[in-house]
Amino acid sequence: MSAPGVGALRVISSGLCCSVGYTADAASCALRAGMDHFQESDFVADGSERLRVARLPSATLWGGERLALWVRQAVADCLGGVKAFETADTALCLLTLERERPHGDDRTQFATAQAAQRVLGHTFSADSRVFTAGRAGLGHALLRIRHLIDQGHVRRVLLVGVDSYLNAATINHYLAQERLLTTMNRDGFLPGEAAAAVLLEAAAPDAPGFVIRGVGRDRADGRPDGSTPSRGRALTRAMRAALAAAQLKPDDLDFRLSDQNGESFFAREAANALTRLGVAPPTLTTADCVGEVGAATGPLMLAWLQRLMPREDGPGARGLIHLANDDGERSAIVVSYQPVTA
Repeated sequence: MSAPGVGALRVISSGLCCSVGYTADAASCALRAGMDHFQESDFVADGSERLRVARLPSATLWGGERLALWVRQAVADCLGGVKAFETADTALCLLTLERERPHGDDRTQFATAQAAQRVLGHTFSADSRVFTAGRAGLGHALLRIRHLIDQGHVRRVLLVGVDSYLNAATINHYLAQERLLTTMNRDGFLPGEAAAAVLLEAAAPDAPGFVIRGVGRDRADGRPDGSTPSRGRALTRAMRAALAAAQLKPDDLDFRLSDQNGESFFAREAANALTRLGVAPPTLTTADCVGEVGAATGPLMLAWLQRLMPREDGPGARGLIHLANDDGERSAIVVSYQPVTA
């Protein structure tokens, strides 16, 4: 069964730090132009081929301290223009990698959360929490965030997604599964790293500005290794739940923003889901510019759309974000934008 949709949330501000820009404004320009900053790394495949990656510039920090550096940059970018920011009524929600991935154990996740809290220099609400839910965890995080706000625990939530695939354990894991893009494997992804932050508050569905109008979640049986095929049914249900929460029909969508990362499994699943909806809106992507950035993907998408949708040459007023995890988690988010009138 699909989870019920979430009440609307307005994106007050957002920030971003990734391989194509250390601020959301800079990265948005690169994403809009289809630019990337892929480069050869010291990671080696098949004995001699140096893997291409989407890397941020730090050769001295690793682990939680490295991730915390990108978190600090993204949060500073997000809060730089926010007047009278109060941490007492703001919860920090950190979205990180799944537990099943290398370095996804509780101890490492806790170290990352501690490092992030330390570099931010703020004491947030006691309702702050960590979601070890990966790329598709955005849906779960948004549902919990609206619940926190509705219960009166906090007025605003700072959602931060952070992830990095650039460590030996992770690279070796995905090389062994033949899932990284190499000259011998064209059905793979380029590993990257990023952090993105969005400041959220409750809003009416027809509120002006950039608004998250509906969220849907579901669980798929299919797995990328082919052990169980996917026919897109769970993603279809998540999309329909998000549209129902937003009180929109599939034909109302102007575009979709896909998390497809170069692996045909996820691209085929999304195509099947959209066929069931009976629509084929124009497609936007981010991984072709920033690489696979895991748990940072969803917040990164929101940060980009907050800048892209108000433009005269933007993709339209209503869009669908969809995200998928290896473990079967599927999320769909309906967003809209309407100008703020004086």
